[in-house]
Amino acid sequence: MRSLVLNVSSWVRSLRRFEPEVIRRMPAVLLLIGGGLCAWVFELGAVLQGQALVRNWSSTWVGLDLMEISGLVLTAILVLRRSRYLSSIAAVTATLFALDAWFDTLTATAGADWYESLAAAFFGEIPMMIVMTAVAVWAARHCPASRSEDVDLR
Repeated sequence: MRSLVLNVSSWVRSLRRFEPEVIRRMPAVLLLIGGGLCAWVFELGAVLQGQALVRNWSSTWVGLDLMEISGLVLTAILVLRRSRYLSSIAAVTATLFALDAWFDTLTATAGADWYESLAAAFFGEIPMMIVMTAVAVWAARHCPASRSEDVDLR
């Protein structure tokens, strides 16, 4: 148990410092999360279809999740390139995750739906918002300012 705690704490420290190993693995992790969100989009589209009293309700939620997926994929690509656009795209993606958590918890019905929304917010959307905010801050400090300085890490 102690070794697990030490491993987790060293991983958190390396994430905070954005060590080169973290930067190398981040695109793959973001793409995996985006893939998981794709599966969720299909589930959401099927479950919400015809259930809501608001017109296009399922399209609204599916659209928000598709924007989050796009943000994750773009962030992964821009991390690889260390592009000057990384900070902006990561900040927008963080905002999308914050909006998802906010509206999901506020529009959920009382009871099990609300608790499910809180769990999704605390264990999914808010941590992703924090990671994307950290990427945006890191990129603002470490990515080149002009296009001619963009770096391809391949």
